[in-house]
Amino acid sequence: MSPQVELAVRNLTNAMESGSAPAYQEALHELAETARAEGTEGLSAAVAALAPLLSGLGGDFAMTAILAGACVEWGASPTPLIDVLPARAAEAMMLNATVPELWKAATGGRPLPEPESASADELVRELTRRPWWRRTTGRAREEALTRIALSWFDMEDWLKALNSVMVEASFRVAVSDEVKAELREHAASVADRSQRAVWVSMLAAVLDNESFVVIDARTRRGYSLTMSGIGSNGQLHILLADRLIGDQEHGLVAGPPPASRWVEAATSGDPQLGAESPAMTSFELLDGYGRLITPDGAPADIEALDGMRILVMQPVGQGYAMTAGRTFERMKPALNLDRILPQAETERWIARLPSGIM
Repeated sequence: MSPQVELAVRNLTNAMESGSAPAYQEALHELAETARAEGTEGLSAAVAALAPLLSGLGGDFAMTAILAGACVEWGASPTPLIDVLPARAAEAMMLNATVPELWKAATGGRPLPEPESASADELVRELTRRPWWRRTTGRAREEALTRIALSWFDMEDWLKALNSVMVEASFRVAVSDEVKAELREHAASVADRSQRAVWVSMLAAVLDNESFVVIDARTRRGYSLTMSGIGSNGQLHILLADRLIGDQEHGLVAGPPPASRWVEAATSGDPQLGAESPAMTSFELLDGYGRLITPDGAPADIEALDGMRILVMQPVGQGYAMTAGRTFERMKPALNLDRILPQAETERWIARLPSGIM
């Protein structure tokens, strides 16, 4: 770590210890500017220094996590955050989910104040009226209530930071399936009041390095592909059309290729296509059980058949219009056509499909 970044981090920790909001905001800005001036190395050093601090932070100081996430967006390695940020975001969602019930019990049903118009001290004062809390020891009660109350104000900061890093493939792959399942569980409990929680849940379900099979019902040809970082079935539709539609003499699928602007919207261009000029599906997709795969779902929702996700491609009917090429602008998708299956292998998969699907 350079002396400049080290000094900026020390100034930030000193500002947090002082409890001065203006000093904290100034120190955050100083660290951001210093790290960005030093490029990837300085940004990564800042993230590495901030990561150990995050588990103990809350309230206004949760903005430190936002800075760590911003550093990743600017080019830092997200690796130091793997063990701390998902856990801290999951905790914030879990605690936040308890606030409405506790508030109702403590106040007799008075409307819960919006986070922007209340204070943590106010929530703590009201929550202490609940008899259950009065049976706990004073210190434990105060710490527990403060943590819960702060979650009403800082959850969005933790989720914003987590969304910033979950779009990175290296981060997603390193987070265990158990932690991802926990994130989805807690996100569901607050999804009614947090769009960022919905996004966290979606990102935690993204498939990476996932092999699957596509079968063209018209030709009975099969294809083995691998996907990573695809956020919706609509995006998958566009990318499958781009990879598979082509020269039939070389084993590809017949049909008009997707417009280049659709593919750009699904990969690295502006994701928004607009209602007036949407992308259109080039075929219908069924899963291995004969159920329609609609663009508004996600690849993780496609149920596996005998351990493999099978997609059966059929001629497009009415078709679907898609006004966006991808859900997460910074998440880089990958879809590779690994091989055209030998006919015997394709027929073995076809034999496992329900009758009538082909």
